[in-house]
Parts: sequence; structure tokens; C-alpha cells
Amino acid sequence: MKKSNNSDLDTALELLGSKWTFQIVNALLDGNDRFNEIQRDCDVCPRTLSSRLDELEKSGIVTKKIHSQTPPKVEYILTKKGESLRGVIGAISDWSANN
Repeated sequence: MKKSNNSDLDTALELLGSKWTFQIVNALLDGNDRFNEIQRDCDVCPRTLSSRLDELEKSGIVTKKIHSQTPPKVEYILTKKGESLRGVIGAISDWSANN
């Protein structure tokens, strides 16, 4: 069995350990892609949601797609890297439900 590297774990926890991050990614995994949908699903204040989405975008987990129309339409989409969190979030949800 491969020994885990604590610096890798620290990096992952730093990225995903911010309050609301897991809930936001989970909302995106559930198909909520608009700001108001994510906010409603997570019950998070707009300022915090905006900040977390910016962090996730900088980390390459989320991409923001802006449609040029009036009023502007913005969608948040998980990248391949973000989609790879599906199993992690599922495992944590299963563990929580069983413990």
C-alpha cells in the first residue's frame, strides 16, 4: 500500500476545507449551475458564495461561462478536475450517513 504524502493531503484540505466548498461542489454535481440556484441549495450568503466560486475557479475546479445576452446569464460548470470530486463527496456522504 502506498504511503500517503501529508503535503498532498494538506493541499487538498486547504483547497476543499473552506466552509461551504463541499456544499457548493455538491450543488454543482447535482446540476445547479446558476448563482441563485447554488445559493438557494446551499443557503449561503451571496458574498461567501462569490468568494468560494472565485477560489474554485482559480483552483481549476469550476469554470465560469458568461453568455452574452440581456440580462447576462452566468453558469458555473465543474471542470474534469471538479467532476473527479464526485467519488470523494459520495464517500464522505456515505460515511456520514453510516456513522
